[in-house]
Amino acid sequence: TAPGGDGPVSGEAFGTASGVGLEAARRALRVTRTPGFEPLEEAPYVAAFTPVANIAVGEDTPWGVAAELERLLPGTETATYRSCDVEETAGAGDPDGTLGFTTRVLAAAGERRIVAVVRDVHRHAWMAAALAGLVAARPGTVVVEMGVPQAPPTGALHLATHGAARVCGEAAAEAIVSAR
Repeated sequence: TAPGGDGPVSGEAFGTASGVGLEAARRALRVTRTPGFEPLEEAPYVAAFTPVANIAVGEDTPWGVAAELERLLPGTETATYRSCDVEETAGAGDPDGTLGFTTRVLAAAGERRIVAVVRDVHRHAWMAAALAGLVAARPGTVVVEMGVPQAPPTGALHLATHGAARVCGEAAAEAIVSAR
């Protein structure tokens, strides 16, 4: 309830839309880039690696950078991938499905630059393997690690957000287009 009021408080009352929350997310962001990395100027392909929902983070919990990148770079395309998407490409010569999955993502991305978004990658072997395969195939991949960062930085630009709130995605998207 709003101080001195009877109704619910909007996010703007506490400055979460453009104030304190976003500023905190910008300050928490850790950026690692390879020499020669250029900020994105054209709409990328966002590959969001989604872990299984749990009691803390349900299926409907918004997270990631796709919406903000779409605002900053209209035409951004996004696809969500789960462990079953990797597993279904497994076969002879590709027992864990990583090669088939990488081929699938590269085909979907075409010539677009890829932004791979992961959450708690250190907790999901399928996600770590899929990300490693994608970065090996396309070294210019931007990696956004949301949640609790534990893995070593990878990709041409690695952004550790230290959270998965909407403002963390906003701060990461800003960094992708400005490479601050």
